[in-house]
Amino acid sequence: MNHKPLRPVLLPASLVEALITHDLSAPVAVVDLDLRLVYTNATFARWFQRTPAEMVGLSLLTLYGTEHMASLRGHLDRVLQGEVVHYQRQVPDAQGQSYWHNISMSPWHDEEGNVIGVVNVALRVHELKITADALRVANQRLASHMENSPLGVLEMDAELTLLHCSSRASQWFGWSLDEVRGQELPALLSLNQTLGPLAAALKRLKSGQELQNRAELTITQPDGAIVHTVWFNSAMTEPQGQVSSIMSQVENVTERVMAARQLWPAASPSAPDSIASLLDRSDFMAKICTSLRLTPAEARVAVLLSEGHPLKRIAQMTDLSIHTVRSQVKSALAKQNLHRQVDLVRRVMLVR
Repeated sequence: MNHKPLRPVLLPASLVEALITHDLSAPVAVVDLDLRLVYTNATFARWFQRTPAEMVGLSLLTLYGTEHMASLRGHLDRVLQGEVVHYQRQVPDAQGQSYWHNISMSPWHDEEGNVIGVVNVALRVHELKITADALRVANQRLASHMENSPLGVLEMDAELTLLHCSSRASQWFGWSLDEVRGQELPALLSLNQTLGPLAAALKRLKSGQELQNRAELTITQPDGAIVHTVWFNSAMTEPQGQVSSIMSQVENVTERVMAARQLWPAASPSAPDSIASLLDRSDFMAKICTSLRLTPAEARVAVLLSEGHPLKRIAQMTDLSIHTVRSQVKSALAKQNLHRQVDLVRRVMLVR
């Protein structure tokens, strides 16, 4: 079906004036160069519990007082110089309740282009302002938590483009946020090392295969220092299921890893233990010491026994003589009133 284009309806000037004066909910006022009102609509007049006719001829100083006019003077001077000025302020209603408004002041020009006054329009934005302020406070609180967290925090978009990283993360990775913001995280990290498991973990999040995962990464800082990190990654999705952002919370476990490696030399130099297995062993050993009242040396041998290593292999792994290892096993058995290694292993596994 063909429709004829609608012809625009031209409202008479008198009707437009009536609409603005009586029906427009936004307050409107016009002042001349002496800052006296030459026009207001009904909404503006109601702020002062008057009619538009009663407002004409009044000065802004009479309406607002000296203190308020002092705050308006700068805005008015700029408008009278030809600028358009926007700002926010609270406006009290007839009951004395104040509400936030966006104020727009525009120059009023004559036919020759000279500024002959100011047109003022206000739009109530109270609910939006309250919501925006609450959101700003919440974001500031979250940002403060991120900065004070012992973890390094990195925020990325769905394409792994870095949006923000906390100062702690910047310090660990040797980054300046202004320099790296907007770059892809995998490319940033691969400057120093191959990503491996972390790249795979982030890829699974990016594809939507997982919503959260964990990965390990050992990085080399620009000064050559080694930093061992554990990454706790999570993805946020849209209602349609698409990934919208990814966040990583990074724990620096360097000191714990270095201490653990002194206790647990790698079973295979070509395939060193993962950070998780090293830390798990150390934590397990601490539990053994407490629960079974063993010395750290006895607990270490007991843990290695529970993992299935024979005494000769334990001696090689710990750089101890076979006689020392046997003595530690005998001491652990005696403390538990046991006689067989298999019974000690069972006792250790009960602690786990």
